[in-house]
Amino acid sequence: GGHIVDDLDRRMCQKYLLYFMRDDLLDEIEMIPYAEGKLSWMSPQSAPHEKYLEHIENMPAESPLFFGMHPNAEINFRTTQCDKLFDLLVTLSGGSGGSSASQGEGLSTVSVEAVCVEILDEVQDKKFPTEDVSRSMGDDDKGPYQFVFLQECDYMNGLVHEMVRGLHELNLGFKGELTMSEQMEDLAESLNREKLPSWWVKLGFPSTRPLKSWRTNLQERCVQLDEWINDPMNIPKVVDLSMLFNPQSFLTAIKQLCCQLQGLELDKLLVYTDVTKREVKQITDMPKEGAFVTGMFLEGARWDTIGSCVDDSRPKEMFVKLPVVCCKAGLANDKIDKNIYYCPTYAVPTRRPYFVFFAQLRTKQVADKWVLGGVAIILDIGSL
Repeated sequence: GGHIVDDLDRRMCQKYLLYFMRDDLLDEIEMIPYAEGKLSWMSPQSAPHEKYLEHIENMPAESPLFFGMHPNAEINFRTTQCDKLFDLLVTLSGGSGGSSASQGEGLSTVSVEAVCVEILDEVQDKKFPTEDVSRSMGDDDKGPYQFVFLQECDYMNGLVHEMVRGLHELNLGFKGELTMSEQMEDLAESLNREKLPSWWVKLGFPSTRPLKSWRTNLQERCVQLDEWINDPMNIPKVVDLSMLFNPQSFLTAIKQLCCQLQGLELDKLLVYTDVTKREVKQITDMPKEGAFVTGMFLEGARWDTIGSCVDDSRPKEMFVKLPVVCCKAGLANDKIDKNIYYCPTYAVPTRRPYFVFFAQLRTKQVADKWVLGGVAIILDIGSL
């Protein structure tokens, strides 16, 4: 109990029950779901108790295949375990602490000052003139897309403002011109350990990146916003969903525009996805409906570009970038298409609680296979 906390957990549990709880179980069925010859272990036929025990003793070694997952899932699991272990070792080794940070026992003041200067050079001049851009457009010119990008610029301005303020204060603290507060010490400790300060996380976008990679990603997000600021009446031909603070708002804007053009009700619409065969450089025009998006990575499976469908992952291939995806709005349909896998999309690899939406991916295999395999789309895969 307690492990089914949302509809996705309920869907997963339902698929396990549908696979195992059937009459064939009393005869002989494959106990490793959708393994397709990679590993096999059949359910025992009716036999004495001793035979059942013998059958269990001969069970193959534990593998992700037993749960319907690809062997790559174990690599992810072990990598995450190692990351947590090393993070704990750094903490126990004295890389943290309140007063010791200001005294330099676990902290290199010189290196933190250098990082402060680097980050300030990167961000202190970043300010998007949202008010000027908003005034330059008439009320009739502001559509759903314009409101989304204005909001994104405001989010970025708020984050950068707090970053600059905190870094300036920390520099003054190092010079002895300002008393070191607890928040300043936490900032110094985070910079020293190449981790994101907690209050940057609260103001920023979902991310699992270490500080250096996060800084690079921040610059990349600014590039997309700069592109829009220079031509606010038009959105980029291909919008990178992984570079948005709130990708759901952009998807909602697609539905809002459909409502305005077709006179439909917003709550009756869904965003439908069509994975194209084109890369970003091959896109020259906007689609007739919806918008082209990129920045979507498939985890737990791969995309077969030739067959335009989900397929099994290759060994040690953890993430596969999808080609450009066309997102368009349409009326919700209760009819279940067996050739479609409704793929959950998350902002970061940790998944919950950063769910974005369901993407529709074509499949030539049973969609239940991808459910049990935990196949999902991740927007920002971080520095993996």
